[in-house]
Order: sequence, then C-alpha cells, then structure tokens
Amino acid sequence: MKDKGVTHKGIVQKVEGNAITIVTEENCSCDGCAVAMLCNKSSEGGEEAARSMVTVDSPDAPRFKPGDHVELTASSGSTLSAAWWALILPSVLFIATILGVRLGWPQSGGWSIGAGFAVLGLYDLGLYLCRKRLGANMVWKITLAD
Repeated sequence: MKDKGVTHKGIVQKVEGNAITIVTEENCSCDGCAVAMLCNKSSEGGEEAARSMVTVDSPDAPRFKPGDHVELTASSGSTLSAAWWALILPSVLFIATILGVRLGWPQSGGWSIGAGFAVLGLYDLGLYLCRKRLGANMVWKITLAD
C-alpha cells in the first residue's frame, strides 16, 4: 500500500531560516483536514480565494528560493497524529465526561452535557497552548515539482 499524505503543489513565496511559505496552486480543501490547525494555512484574498499560503518549518527550507515550484507533503503518520489530537481524543473526552457525570449523578440531566463542553473548552485551551510543540512534530517533505 502506498503511503498517502496531504499534498499541495505551489510556489515558494519566501524563506526565512527554517520556515518556508508556499502559495498553493490549487484550492486547498482544508475544512475537513485534521492537519489544518498545524500547517499555518491562511487564505490569500479572503475566504473565497482559490489559493492559500502555507507556512511550515523544515530543515530543508534553505535549499529553496522564492519562485521555485514545489510539492509539499505531510506524512500519513503526521496526519494520523493530527487527527488523534484534533478529532478522536476530544470526542472520547466529551463522551466519557457525559457518561461519567450521568453515572455518578443520574439526576444531573443537562449538567452532564455542560460538563462535557467544559472539558472540551479546557482541552481546546490546552491544545492552543501546546500548538507550537504539536506543530513541530508535524513532518513535512518538500520537493521540487516536475
């Protein structure tokens, strides 16, 4: 089975140290992507723009110069890790909190759902505070496009 990852083709806009900014050539459909929160995506020209800018850290960044046509790929392991932190774990925490409160206090009613959302809020705060560390674990491969 071939290793599939998130891939974008684009043009290098700027290189600063180990950070490389790429303007994608195609529309990025990042809405359902767990990696979106880790790849520093921003729209160029608003929400309806057909191109996006993606900034990533890579030790290979100094090899590239503005104007290079490149292909940017996040490994499948990185996308799985991002899905775990952004989708799977918060869902498990939410459901476990609701069930735990309901089992502990059967008359809790709506309080169990409120507790679930409170746990999600704390979890999201923790993710926000750890975003740079999580983003650093993202493995990007940048190659010159054909």
